[in-house]
Amino acid sequence: MPIDLHKEETISQLKSAVYLIVAKMVEEQLAQQAKETPNESPVVATPTFIASLVELVYNQLINLGEDLELFAQHAGRSIIRPDDLYMVTRKNDVLTRCLKEIEVQIQEESSRASTDND
Repeated sequence: MPIDLHKEETISQLKSAVYLIVAKMVEEQLAQQAKETPNESPVVATPTFIASLVELVYNQLINLGEDLELFAQHAGRSIIRPDDLYMVTRKNDVLTRCLKEIEVQIQEESSRASTDND
């Protein structure tokens, strides 16, 4: 299979996955809003809105991936580490803090799992 065809197939699969996740999130948010405001007319997300949101999210993911690769390369590594993500989010203290908390949780779960397996 030529590289370009494989790349296009991968992009298509990624966009499909992003579409499913974004559409589900929009649906959940609309359902939550309908529960919280039952006396107001419901908000509707058109397919055009969802498609536009998918493009926005997809492009942000691509930019994030490129930034992460560049930070790792700048540090002389070929593997992306959490520190690279913190460099990307360095101007957003709240997001950085949340990501660090998630990293700690993952490390704790990983150490618990390795202890349980011994």
